[in-house]
Amino acid sequence: MARDVLSLPLRSEGDAAHTGAHVLTLSPNDVATWNHLLPEVVSGRARPSGGAERDLPDEQVGAFRFFAGTALAARSDPRAFTWLDAGAAVDGSELRASAYLSGLLHRRGHLAAPECAFTDPRAFVHFATLPAMRACRAEFVSFAVDSLPPASGSLRVLDVGCGDGGLLADLLPALLEGGRWDEVATVTLLDPSPAMISTAKTRLAAAWPDARVEGRVARLEHVASLLQGPYDLVVGSLSLHHMPAEVKRRALAALAPSIDHLLLLELDADHDSPEVGSPLLAASVHQTYGWMLAQILGPSTPDEVARESADEFVAPELVSLLTEPRGIRSEYHMRRERWLALLAEAMGPEIRPLGTRTALSTPHADLFALHVGRPG
Repeated sequence: MARDVLSLPLRSEGDAAHTGAHVLTLSPNDVATWNHLLPEVVSGRARPSGGAERDLPDEQVGAFRFFAGTALAARSDPRAFTWLDAGAAVDGSELRASAYLSGLLHRRGHLAAPECAFTDPRAFVHFATLPAMRACRAEFVSFAVDSLPPASGSLRVLDVGCGDGGLLADLLPALLEGGRWDEVATVTLLDPSPAMISTAKTRLAAAWPDARVEGRVARLEHVASLLQGPYDLVVGSLSLHHMPAEVKRRALAALAPSIDHLLLLELDADHDSPEVGSPLLAASVHQTYGWMLAQILGPSTPDEVARESADEFVAPELVSLLTEPRGIRSEYHMRRERWLALLAEAMGPEIRPLGTRTALSTPHADLFALHVGRPG
């Protein structure tokens, strides 16, 4: 195992178990302050740059204005623009949540997103090929080769939330070149988007003509008990967070008997436990989705491509987090330590934590890779 792959039982300090320490977090006192100020915002007594913000540390001002603006937008209050635009002014180019949401409200008239994401794969492809995400994927592939044990024989792999197949297109050659398997026997693709399944099947069948490539349009939580396998490897890249913790637990428990190794890539954030409209959720969304939007809407991307990617890929998740309660919303990212606890509960004692690595670290968002499997 490479030395920068965290040996989980030892909690190596080379890659801290608690990532995201540099990301803004709110203390209980901060939450109380924000909740105390919100009625002032709603009543109109508080304004951006007014006396109400004097109690806030400078680093919280942009996030608080996003919190205030989204609370007003949920009430269809036009003063939402004042707060969001003021938030965008202090966020600058590194965080684009307030600026983007203000524009979305101007274009749509209310807090709404497309009914269905990923109908056109180009929106996802743009996000997946951003420089930051390419670097993150390369780190994930490197981690997989370092963490998985050498093996012989034919690989049977399941990709949960396969997208356009780009991850497996990078991962499979690296695993074979690294001596992790000798050949690819079967590739099973799972995604709720027919367009994604079609794109991924075409791509991977061309790359591995001797393998059996199968696609299934479905969500893991609906078919986990039907996926008999066996699978030497299951991969989930930014896909398992669409289920609340209890649904993740059931789906993974159903899948556990059929797999040897599971590799995950996920955003290190808590969007599972905070309730809609809470300061904790707003502050986290402001940073994580603000960072994503800053990458997507960067100056090197044509406006129409960037806008389409933001509207089709990010807006449904962003609006769901800001308007829908737990159990209905679509996003449930979890912190790395909570993932470890959930996997231990769901998958049983035979499947153990084998490694983890921070795949991408930014001032506003971290993504981590995680490997659990059957030792030996």
